[in-house]
Amino acid sequence: MSLNTQFLRDMLTRDAEAVKQLKALLLKERELLEQRQTEGMQEIVSLKDNILGNLSYSAKQREQLLRSAGLATDLVGWQAFLGRDATTLSLIPEWKTLTEEFVECQTANDINGKMINRSKQTLSHLLNLIRGQVAAPSLYTQKGSTTNHNSTHTVAKA
Repeated sequence: MSLNTQFLRDMLTRDAEAVKQLKALLLKERELLEQRQTEGMQEIVSLKDNILGNLSYSAKQREQLLRSAGLATDLVGWQAFLGRDATTLSLIPEWKTLTEEFVECQTANDINGKMINRSKQTLSHLLNLIRGQVAAPSLYTQKGSTTNHNSTHTVAKA
């Protein structure tokens, strides 16, 4: 496979744009989570899925390039690929920026995931309270070990 630097530059440009869009979606998702709004969430999930599909396709193309060059199909292999030819050296700053932006997306996604998990825990706790199912408190025995005390509390009777 002959090396087409313009193809690589275009791929990195597309990926950089996709990562910027992903970051914007993750920030919008965080806003909706903070406001506990579900309207618009499905659209965000769908858009994120499309962007991740495009990024995955680009990753497979890079992997194919690395295999054909006889390099490892990981970050070290890609960096070696970019650094071994004078025509691809100019792509290293673009690649570095792309990876930094992607790390920011991963961090934002982790934060959103924690917010979603916390909301699920809160909702589950509230539903259990409504159902009269209170989590069993841990109590200490005379020997210092813990035991659970099971009981239910009815919020209201008909």
